[in-house]
Amino acid sequence: MQTEFTILRQLLQYELHGAERHRRFVSLVMMTTDEGVSGLRNYMNAHIRDSDVIADFDSSIAVLMGETDGTGALTACDRYKNFFERELDLRFAVVTYPSDGGKVEKLIQMAYRRLRKAKDGTSGEVVYAD
Repeated sequence: MQTEFTILRQLLQYELHGAERHRRFVSLVMMTTDEGVSGLRNYMNAHIRDSDVIADFDSSIAVLMGETDGTGALTACDRYKNFFERELDLRFAVVTYPSDGGKVEKLIQMAYRRLRKAKDGTSGEVVYAD
């Protein structure tokens, strides 16, 4: 898992450079469930876009979405919730460049903070602002 985390950080940095240069968006969606992420990981591998990157983070899953603004990331969260509606109690955190910052560490810390907030909320909670 640590290797995936390192690779995701590097890819996030790469995406941020491109987004800054071309004035585009990058979103990072983190999700978790009390039921464990193994089944979630299998679904995500089969249903993310070919251009998205997925990685395990502790007891959560992260999806890096290049050229995706906050609205697009929220739409993806809705798709994931609808698929697992009766099977898993998902919680989500969304961060987007440039509105949430431009540094890898800041975006990851913000995503973790929002995910903790989502865990305290109701089923299907999506936190995309502080």
